[in-house]
Formats: sequence, structure tokens, C-alpha cells
Amino acid sequence: MAVNGLTVFIVDDDPDVCDALAALLRAEGFVVETYLSGPDFLASVKPEQQGCLILDINLPQISGLDLQQILTERGFNLPIIFLTGFGDVPKSTAAFKGGAVDFLEKPVDADVLIPAIRNALALSYQRYEEKSRQHELDALYANLTPREKEILVYLARGYSAKQVGKALGISHRTAEIHRARIMEKLGVQSLADLVALAIQMGIR
Repeated sequence: MAVNGLTVFIVDDDPDVCDALAALLRAEGFVVETYLSGPDFLASVKPEQQGCLILDINLPQISGLDLQQILTERGFNLPIIFLTGFGDVPKSTAAFKGGAVDFLEKPVDADVLIPAIRNALALSYQRYEEKSRQHELDALYANLTPREKEILVYLARGYSAKQVGKALGISHRTAEIHRARIMEKLGVQSLADLVALAIQMGIR
């Protein structure tokens, strides 16, 4: 089964290849969009769209490798499966260095392509979840006052309220109040959860 809500984008300058791949994948339940050139794809697809990209490496106008670089620069996060008409070690190496998840030779067997697509879509979903979580963490952190952010650093290091107060030259009680407010704003119930959340935020 396909991964719901995700699209398989195909970019290949051969209409017959596009049509054949699209028919195969739609029969498997995938949502598919096809494009005959890199500029056509760039003009239509937005960075926030989720799915994966099946990309011919030898495209006119913009090559597959150049398109990969452009997508990275524009903030696209689509896992890319490259297709090529012949084996090319330097190009495959460049593709993987650019973050490609697979590099397959044409004609590609359905038993190879479909699992590769499913893996790529699963990766796309994982990336989306991680990005959404990071946005949530950023929003929580932004809600803290500068003083609370300062105290959170000490709490993330395992400092007690008393130790925080001593380090910052404030009373034990004031440090406790700040800690309680921080925990409330971050939606955690225990110091262990607070430390774990701070680590997720990148605070050490």
C-alpha cells in the first residue's frame, strides 16, 4: 500500500517513461505527478509538499544532479531516487553525496522500484514528523523569558533550584518559582521530563 497523503513525483524527459512509471505506480495505489523537465517541476511543486522524487539524472536544461542541488538550496526535503540509462559511478557518487536515497538503472524492475519508493516515502514522513516536532520545540522555547531561558540551561545540566539560585545570585525561592513557570510553559510534570525536553531543544 502507498503512504497516505504523500506524492510520488516523476521527472523524466521521456514521455513514455513518465507514462509507464505513472501507470505502474497508480496501479499500486500511489498518488503520482509527472514532469518532463526540471523547470516544469520547480514551477509547480512547493517546498512544503511531502513525498519522494523519481528523477532522471540525464535531463536537458537542468540535469538531475543540478536539480538536486537547487532543491536543497530552496529547502525541499523530498527523498530522491535517481534513474539512469546506464551505470555511472561518478554521478551515482555525487547523487548520494547530495542526499539521494537510491540510484537505479533503467529499465528498472517494479520489484526493485516499488520497495525503494515505499522506503523513500517512509523517510519523507519521518522527516516531516521531525520537522514538525522541531517547530513545536522552537515555539515552546520562544515562549520563555530571557531569564527563564538562562535558568533552563542550568536545569538541563541537572542543577537543583538551590544550585541555580547560588549560580545566578538569586534566592532559592525565586529559583523555584522560575523553575515552576518554566515547567508549566513547557508542559512537563517532572524534572526528568524537563531535562529530556531541554536536550531535545539542543540545550546542554
